[in-house]
Amino acid sequence: MKLKGWSLGLTTLGLVLVVFSLVWLLAIFPAMAKMPTDYEREYTFEGFIKQLNSETMSLDEIPTNVVRLLTATGTQDDVLLLKQEVNFYHAQAGILLTSSSEVYGLDRTTRENVSGYGDMDRSGQFTFPAGVEQKTYTFWSSSAMTTLPANFVSEETFQGITVYNFKIDSENLDAGTLEGTGLLQTMDVLTEIKVEPVSGVPVYTASTTTVKAPLLPGDPIPIYVNYFAFTSETTDGMVDTATSARSMILWATVYGFWIVIGVGAALIVVGVVMAIRTKE
Repeated sequence: MKLKGWSLGLTTLGLVLVVFSLVWLLAIFPAMAKMPTDYEREYTFEGFIKQLNSETMSLDEIPTNVVRLLTATGTQDDVLLLKQEVNFYHAQAGILLTSSSEVYGLDRTTRENVSGYGDMDRSGQFTFPAGVEQKTYTFWSSSAMTTLPANFVSEETFQGITVYNFKIDSENLDAGTLEGTGLLQTMDVLTEIKVEPVSGVPVYTASTTTVKAPLLPGDPIPIYVNYFAFTSETTDGMVDTATSARSMILWATVYGFWIVIGVGAALIVVGVVMAIRTKE
């Protein structure tokens, strides 16, 4: 009787572990992996802007620093409301050049923009989802105020971790008319993103936006260029975040999951074997 009780207990415990593992993988962890309702992150960029000097017809360069602060302000219908504040500074003088603030909605799982929430309607991806694939994603571009394709380019090792490289390379986008002239402007957007594929955390990005206008005979000429890239401090911080997130996801959904499944299956087998022996 004692052996029979042990066999039943081991079998039951094994079944509990197997069921719990499946519930964890399919229900509990996906809920935990959503973007948190207290999400807050600050990104810093460095770069420059170039503006056309109408007297010399050349581009004057101004070094810039950019601070982008993202703060969750609540949820609505499980859509995360995210406030974005962006401040452009003159890198040498420390003077605030421009600033903007907007609130938009995000899907907490797919990290896609959700229209109809906040004060800014967006579409496409806000950032990459967990489990990044080697395919084309559609991203929202604040410069072009539309979605643009981010194409997978390559895989590499960056600061000790595996990353996927994506590129947005869109040319001759509609940029309205040049103020005071009525001349049609076009815009080129070139963005490179390095993302850790398991977590979906971007560890580096650099972007160049070029606005052109037909001020001279021939092809349109650049009248404004804005370049910015993650600072080394932001890159290092994002690499640390990606490394931690990757480890947590792998242990929660792969290593730990299969270890518990394996232990549960072993207990079931031992319990069944003991039950068979009690009958002999």
